[in-house]
Amino acid sequence: MYCIIKKTSMKKILITEVHIPPSDIKNGLTTENLNKPKDRIVLEWLINWVEDGLKKGLFHPGDLIPSKKDLAKYHNVSTGTMQNAVRYAEDLGYFTSRQCVGTMIADKTQPNSDTKATSKKDAAVLNIKKYIIKSKFKKGENLPASRIIAAEIDTSQNTVRLALDILTREGILAQSGKNANKPVKTLLLDYREIEKNFDTKDSKDSTKSETLSKKLYLKIKKYIVENYKLNDKIMPNEEFAKMFNVSVRTVNDAMKRLNKEKIILSLRGQYGTRYINEPDKLSKQKEGEKSRFMSAPKGKNEIKNSYMYSWQRVLDQIKKYMITHHEAGDKLPSMKELAATLNVSANTIRRAVLELVEQGILYCERGKHGGIYIVEMPAKEDAFTWLALNPKFLVQ
Repeated sequence: MYCIIKKTSMKKILITEVHIPPSDIKNGLTTENLNKPKDRIVLEWLINWVEDGLKKGLFHPGDLIPSKKDLAKYHNVSTGTMQNAVRYAEDLGYFTSRQCVGTMIADKTQPNSDTKATSKKDAAVLNIKKYIIKSKFKKGENLPASRIIAAEIDTSQNTVRLALDILTREGILAQSGKNANKPVKTLLLDYREIEKNFDTKDSKDSTKSETLSKKLYLKIKKYIVENYKLNDKIMPNEEFAKMFNVSVRTVNDAMKRLNKEKIILSLRGQYGTRYINEPDKLSKQKEGEKSRFMSAPKGKNEIKNSYMYSWQRVLDQIKKYMITHHEAGDKLPSMKELAATLNVSANTIRRAVLELVEQGILYCERGKHGGIYIVEMPAKEDAFTWLALNPKFLVQ
């Protein structure tokens, strides 16, 4: 699957045609810019460059800007810094990006309502405002870390960071400290001021509107259901990105939804992603993970265990072995001995043991007198239910 690019009258702006000198970040810092991150200084330059160039007719909306690598070299900054600056400028409506085409000068008189109104960042901005109002943060208070806010508003940490940057540019937040890698966001307005100016209509519209990832999720879901059979291995995310002309990151977001709904099951490496389509069946299980180990050849709608991780299939074998041969407080055989007993590799045993340690069933101690100890016996029901469905794994 390939991208088809239509020929247009767009012009590619060369780096030699940039008419404004670069910002001297190293030597030209003023007191005002002293605590600003480099990408914010470059952002101001980009805005000035676009506005001045459009005003003088040097380029027009739809023209492609120089590559980020060339712009970064022009400013003597890293490509990552330039990427951040361009991304911020895109959020403000100065640029627009198209996959397989590039980044273009945007026409601010005709905003892309489909993309902008359904942006995850825009939804996060409104949700953060709601969070500030609900938590009654006052002027001068520092907001919690982005991971805490992400959990509060149920979105990704990266999206929260972008939303916080937008609020900073809007003058609602300020960055405290000189460390740009670990910024602290301080509230410049009282929560009552934000509440007074809060646009409830936009909030409702944002809640109703679908994000790009959700729209893509519906398209991919329909494609999978129509083109794959149960337990088929589906194509990689990169192929979906090419098919629907979106970024791989957007596809990843859509796939997370499908995994959460148990429409698909994604595993690393050779296992790949499978079409399982059992949301109702899996939700009725006492434990969602348990069903992954169940094998029922007669039921075509059951999840096959042939593509599960080896350590997942061996977990209950170890539990059965513990119940049959040991008690709480006992020391288990070494991983090498367990591997020989269960006829699997030592690496598989090691990964399964680590999982049981995380569950609080086992405890590992290093050193001469160390080993694997049973902290708590696993539930007999789990181990024997699995073995009833998979008798070939019984340990004699």
